[in-house]
Amino acid sequence: MKRVVAAVMLLLLAVMFVSGCGGSKPAQEKPKETEIVLILKNLVNPVWLDMKKGAEAAAQKYGVKLTVLAPLKADNNEEQIRAIEDSIAKKVAAIVLVPSDSKGIIPGIEKANAAGIPVINVNTKALGGKTETFIAVENFDAAKKVAEAMAQKLNKKGKVIILEGVPGAQSAMDLHAGTLEGLKPYPDIKVVASQTAKFQRAEAMKVMEDLLQRYPDIDAVLAANDEMALGAIEAIDAAKKTGKILVSGLDANKDAVKAIADGKMTLSCDKRSYQQGYVGVETAVKLLKGEKIEPRIVIETVLVDKSNVAEYLNKQ
Repeated sequence: MKRVVAAVMLLLLAVMFVSGCGGSKPAQEKPKETEIVLILKNLVNPVWLDMKKGAEAAAQKYGVKLTVLAPLKADNNEEQIRAIEDSIAKKVAAIVLVPSDSKGIIPGIEKANAAGIPVINVNTKALGGKTETFIAVENFDAAKKVAEAMAQKLNKKGKVIILEGVPGAQSAMDLHAGTLEGLKPYPDIKVVASQTAKFQRAEAMKVMEDLLQRYPDIDAVLAANDEMALGAIEAIDAAKKTGKILVSGLDANKDAVKAIADGKMTLSCDKRSYQQGYVGVETAVKLLKGEKIEPRIVIETVLVDKSNVAEYLNKQ
């Protein structure tokens, strides 16, 4: 019996020896996928949804993982900072950021800087912290271009209302300044009111309803984005003034393009949000590969009105 037990023990030792020396190798861990985070202002406005699509297309092309985050409450700065903090905790490779508040976002960017995570600033300029580049259209130039075109359609005279974006956002400030600059050469165009509607359609409808009560004889509305322009159109339509008041916006989103085609909206400006998202992720990839990137990347804009709206309808 002792011989049998000894033989079994020897056999077990031999099996253990062979397993340890040759046999199968321990499974290697899968290399960590490069993760880039895109932080948007919200996932309601078609501009940011279009930007998301562009970013996703770039991520697919370059083989990186893309996580898209946005505040549950639209344009909330505190939620954006928490999104940056969560991204830092996950040790992501890079952050592509569209700030809701140009100044308020600074502490979040500084936290990313301290963690050694590069930040690519897109669309709305951050006013502090270290960002690797700023990718956007020139909002001032785009708004100026729209204002100049509206001045011509008004035959260089009339009463107008300006609908402004979110107070404190650099994009809103640049758009407003560009609008005023575009109207400056036309002394017979009077700005009777300039008021924020926070880039939101529902807010713009309420604001416009009030303004139409105070200024029933206006000739045009210049909105800093299409969502506000579309809200203004709803109020104008309810007041039975469709076709009597010209309306402009910026972004050339799907609903605005249809409104131009239907004659309810006068013009918009394609700020190419898809391209901004695409180039944002593409630039992050280049940076991570050690390639040199420019400190400012400009995306060109295109005016959209009756003359070329068919091209945009065909894209949708």
